[in-house]
Amino acid sequence: MPPALFPKTPVFPTTHWTQVRMVQQGTVEDAAHAMEQLCKDYWYPVYAFLRRSGHGDHDAEDLTQVFFQHLVTDQAIQSARKDAGKLRTFLLGVLMRLLSNHTRHHAAQKRGGGIVHLSFDEMNAEERYAHEPVDGHDPEWIFSHAWAQELVAHVRDKLRETFIATGREQVFELLLPFLVWDAEPPSQKEIAQKLGSSEAAVRVLIHRVRGKFRDLLRSEVIKTVLSPEEVASELVWLQNVLGAK
Repeated sequence: MPPALFPKTPVFPTTHWTQVRMVQQGTVEDAAHAMEQLCKDYWYPVYAFLRRSGHGDHDAEDLTQVFFQHLVTDQAIQSARKDAGKLRTFLLGVLMRLLSNHTRHHAAQKRGGGIVHLSFDEMNAEERYAHEPVDGHDPEWIFSHAWAQELVAHVRDKLRETFIATGREQVFELLLPFLVWDAEPPSQKEIAQKLGSSEAAVRVLIHRVRGKFRDLLRSEVIKTVLSPEEVASELVWLQNVLGAK
């Protein structure tokens, strides 16, 4: 990675791991806020894993709820160590251990307890899961795919907001196909015609937008790992997961 990305004496911005540590060590109010943010960011990969594991939609809702309660009430997050590595790996490990120890009856009994409550109707959980590929991929692959999709979607939303702020949302939507890894984008000539511009100008615009996208993506990845050395491999992992068929 470029040396300028990581100063010689950095305070590495492990934001999402900071949320984990806030649940570990913060006040009740801080822990509740941190857990709410973790739920918001990561509920869907958990739900998708459970659905692909063979659980029906209501069972998956119950167990997703229990998973986040378990992070607090059963001391799962409190046991997280600084060297736990990638946040996605840690959460998947907690989820798999949870499944080995909980039955659906136990999950239903605990639903609604703890400090968080997820509204699956509002989040269109089953509608989103219906768009997952119907194939032989195992639950771990679905978790990884959903994790990657969520992270990249968050980055695209951030970038879209910068275009909206300058009244160029339509430009962003035309350039969006150049920011994904799982589809071929249209020709630059086609984009130029729609924008009433030259191909050379479109080429420069695409280069700049891709640069901004990479910077935002790197910033998001940094939040989910514990050292700068892990960023490059995590970016490669993302590209491989999203490009897999």
